[in-house]
Amino acid sequence: MHQHNQSTIKIMGNDEVIFEEDTDEEEYMFPGEEWDREVEIKTGEDQEFYNLDQYDSVYSNIPKITHMLKMVPNCSFCNAKKIMYESKGLCCNKGQIRLANPDTPPELMRLWTSNDSNARHFRNNIRFFNGHFSFTSLYCHLDRDTTDMRTTGIYTFRAHGQIYHNIHSFADIRSNPKHLELYFYDDDPNLEHRYRHCREEMYEQDKHVIRIITNILRDNPYSHQFRSLGQVQNLQDYRVILNLDQRLDQRTYGAPVTSEVASVSVEGNEKRNTYDKNVILLHGNNRETKHIRSYYGCYDPLSYPLFFPRAELGWHRKIPKKDTPEEDVGANNINNDDVTYPVNGLWVTMREYYCYKFHTRPNIFNPILHGGRLFQQFVVDTYIKIENSRLDYLWHHQKEIRADLYQDLVDNIQAGEQKGNAVGKRTVLASSFIGGPRDKLRRYQDAMALVRKYGKPDIFLSMT
Repeated sequence: MHQHNQSTIKIMGNDEVIFEEDTDEEEYMFPGEEWDREVEIKTGEDQEFYNLDQYDSVYSNIPKITHMLKMVPNCSFCNAKKIMYESKGLCCNKGQIRLANPDTPPELMRLWTSNDSNARHFRNNIRFFNGHFSFTSLYCHLDRDTTDMRTTGIYTFRAHGQIYHNIHSFADIRSNPKHLELYFYDDDPNLEHRYRHCREEMYEQDKHVIRIITNILRDNPYSHQFRSLGQVQNLQDYRVILNLDQRLDQRTYGAPVTSEVASVSVEGNEKRNTYDKNVILLHGNNRETKHIRSYYGCYDPLSYPLFFPRAELGWHRKIPKKDTPEEDVGANNINNDDVTYPVNGLWVTMREYYCYKFHTRPNIFNPILHGGRLFQQFVVDTYIKIENSRLDYLWHHQKEIRADLYQDLVDNIQAGEQKGNAVGKRTVLASSFIGGPRDKLRRYQDAMALVRKYGKPDIFLSMT
């Protein structure tokens, strides 16, 4: 947020950079200098020359009609708003994708849409508040050059490499709780454990919004389980089991209940087979860090609680399409936990899921599309997830893309027959993978074919 005549704001956590103090000083010309001398006004023919508008030729060519894309009908299957030239199946795969609409709490909807001072403060500092209430910690190589509005003008969230969301065990947290540990003490009406993380220059505003969000998230199943640990005496004897294998049918809305997302037990007295598989154990006697994988259904609600306030599941590998038979919906046919893509065409892919989520539909409130800078982070995070899913697919389908045909030739050319230790198995990217070597070669050959037919281009235009 840019406000004139405000003091410098420091960078706190994941929040944005605010402009430094603006000045009202103007630059005055010194008398007697070259640019301050009076210029003699010419008359006659010379006067006619000076009266000409030097920019008249430019202004005369300004178009008087604004060119806009034509309005197109909404999708006939899911009623998503479409733009001209958009493919028909992008939003819902021609009716095959059908997801339930989220149920946003009214108070949270007010923060997303209202013009109240606390609502504007919430939206202007959305990444700070999401990081404060996130159950996980975010790790990424953030490009600070694009988030500093003093140098770029427009805020852009850009990350290099991977984005990791980690979750920590909770030993020795009473002195300085963070992330999910803050939820342990949310039953304390003073909320001092949260207020100490408020920014000094915005303390009262942060404090007011934090109290509102804390009350909203009391119905979150994860929050409910973690609050039960706030009053126990021997916290080091407890452990939390997070269920990573939730498979609610997202074609009908159903937020998970407390027992489905996690369980709390004393070490050694836990129930057997609480969940079938895919669990993360958080202990009270260590500070281990666990990585939340992108294909777990709890990845989104743990990392973005302001988008998924009721712990609604994100994408996972068992979201059925519209025509998937009921016997296949209940079947447990995913045996490889490292596979990040559906095993057959019966299930919604990661790309299809988020394409559905990112479309606007009339009369349906979607908090993700109101997220501002948090929406930018979520989109970048999603793009990395989808690209990793494509790479995993290519890794497990080298036979289908006939990678063995390239193996010996590429090895001999690049490594040489004399370097036997450099010859090994190579993973080949398909030409459909954007940015891969074969994709670049295909685009180059297409460009050369156009030059051969139509001649050299008159202008080379590069856009960022």
